Amino acid sequence: MSKKLFAICSTLLLSAAIALPVYAHDGWTETNAPIVAVGESSYVDLLLGNHSNNHASYRIEGRWSADTTKVYVTTPAGKKVDISSTLYYTGETAASETSGINNGYIASFNSSTPGAYIITAEGDSIFKHDNQATRTLRSAKSFVAVSDIPTAQRTAKLEGFSKPTSTDRAELVPLVNPSAITPKQTVSVQLLVKGKPQPDTEVTLIKRNNSTSEILKTNEKGIIHFVVQEADQYLLRAKPSSATDKVEGQYTSTSYEATMTFTVQNGKYKIPAAQVNPKPLVYVNGKQVDEKDVVLKNGSTLLTESAAKTYLQGYDGKDEVSIRKAAEKAGAYLEFFPVVGGLRSAVHVYTK
Repeated sequence: MSKKLFAICSTLLLSAAIALPVYAHDGWTETNAPIVAVGESSYVDLLLGNHSNNHASYRIEGRWSADTTKVYVTTPAGKKVDISSTLYYTGETAASETSGINNGYIASFNSSTPGAYIITAEGDSIFKHDNQATRTLRSAKSFVAVSDIPTAQRTAKLEGFSKPTSTDRAELVPLVNPSAITPKQTVSVQLLVKGKPQPDTEVTLIKRNNSTSEILKTNEKGIIHFVVQEADQYLLRAKPSSATDKVEGQYTSTSYEATMTFTVQNGKYKIPAAQVNPKPLVYVNGKQVDEKDVVLKNGSTLLTESAAKTYLQGYDGKDEVSIRKAAEKAGAYLEFFPVVGGLRSAVHVYTK
């Protein structure tokens, strides 16, 4: 990936404020927009609360601990990049009993390469209560699609959001594209614990505008299915059974917490179609492949042998080859951006 992939937008400000006890709270993240244009900044709020209504509301109370939290962005190439240094605190720095309420930390990043970006805030804390110490491992996910045309119409085919990113703890993995969800759509999400499906586990779905909630239960593959209603922001929350992991003298058990937010968009506006060249533009890590090395045959996009070997190290085939097949053989990821208006379709390949 280019060295300019991530621009550090802010520096870390540590607050001396007294935080409310957090053992009873849940943490989640929210991005300022589900889709942004190439080169624009995305902002990620770290929120703590969900304390009322049996932990099924959007009430904010308290804040994340910057000392025990890391924030990462997983790029379309599958690279997990630490952006914790961009965190800044939005509240007062003077200590008080209420300084953490309705305030919190914000992280940021930007990218010059279109694709699916997964933001994960990971907490690792030890809480003591009644002479018992429990380690809590937290994973809070949100998502951003970066696009040359920042519309759901252009990002509708992205698949990279389904990569697991926090395999040492519990995490919620969307099996749909969270940047292009529209009302009445069926959404599927999988709950994993250390990379393995977690069956028969409750997951709470909470709607932001009125905090109405619904309790779902994962099937034998750790998957929940539900139908979203009107455009809004939604929060998923799960606390799988505590693990038996313990360290003598430090903590006697480990608990997991996983959250995920996504936005449902109206998705009604479509840019009118225009007559365009049917051959897609092809990019590898954001760099365009010469069009003479791209061949369209029987509806399939191919690369010449020389281009495949030049751009996809590890490919050792001969003759023209399907871009998807060459990318898979080289261990790379591929995303497709459909035609929008007069803009041609595009294939983006991301090498690790």
